[in-house]
Order: sequence, then C-alpha cells, then structure tokens
Amino acid sequence: MWHTGLVEFDALYERFRRPVWRLARRLTENDEEALETTQEIFLRVWRGLDGFRGDSKISTWVFQIAWNYLRAYRRKRGRQLQFVSVGSERAQETVEIASDPSADPERRTAAIESVERLETALRRLPEHHRVVVWLRDGEELSYEEISRVLDVPIGTVRSRLARARTALRDVMEH
Repeated sequence: MWHTGLVEFDALYERFRRPVWRLARRLTENDEEALETTQEIFLRVWRGLDGFRGDSKISTWVFQIAWNYLRAYRRKRGRQLQFVSVGSERAQETVEIASDPSADPERRTAAIESVERLETALRRLPEHHRVVVWLRDGEELSYEEISRVLDVPIGTVRSRLARARTALRDVMEH
C-alpha cells in the first residue's frame, strides 16, 4: 500500500511525469493540453493513492488512470486517439536521423519518408491496435501490464499487437 504522504507522491510524480506527459502529448497533439491533462491525471493519482492495494505494479495503475482519463478527454472533444511509436532500435535510429539537420541529406530524406510512412500506417490502425503498439514499444510495458491497463485478456493483447505489427510491416515493405 502506498501512503499518501507528500514525499511518496513526489517520488511517484518524478518517476512517471515524463511517461505520462508523453502519452498525453501523443493523444492531445498539443503541449498545453498535454500539460493540463497531465496535471489532471496526477490529481487523480493523488486522490486514488489511499485506495491502491498493490494488486498490480504502480506503473500499471498510473498508466491505467492516464489511459482512462485521456480516452474520455479525447472522446469529449470528438477526436480519435493518435499514436506515434518508435518501437525498435532501428526505428529509433531512423527517427534520430530524420530529426538531425546535420545528417547526410540523402539519408535524412529517406529517414523522413520512412517516419512519415510509419506515422501514416499507425494512423490507419484501429485505436485498440495503436494503443497496444504504443504501450509495448513506446513505453515498454509487459503484456500483463498492458492487459491490466486496457482491462483485456493477455491473449487479446498478444493478438492485437501481432495484427498491428503485421499491418505496419506490410505498409513499410510496400
């Protein structure tokens, strides 16, 4: 059980503020909205700490609060959820090359095109596939943690991730 003392909350906030902000930024697509929603998420975390029983990892619990809040937030505004995930080391390297103005121009152009294709492919995926890709590849949560965050069976997580990766691979190869 977590105690709701300020020291414990500060430690929790420091540990999760960046990942929660990244999730909020990806979903709101706006720095100001991301900051506002992150603050609201941590207010909910603070209020819920006394009720956290330790049935799951604290990270799973925090992401579940963030996911539920952001999903409702987007729904209220009539927006669909968007995710951009870097995933593998190769994809991360491609993103770094694309954003490095000093990189070889041909390599940078190819990297930018690759990132754009990936982003387009991700936008075409159903929301339930995008979120699984982001939680697994972007935030490196385990299948069990994703299952708890999304409140779906592990088998569902595995099949959604497999289908999403297959769809992404098909788009990237063509």
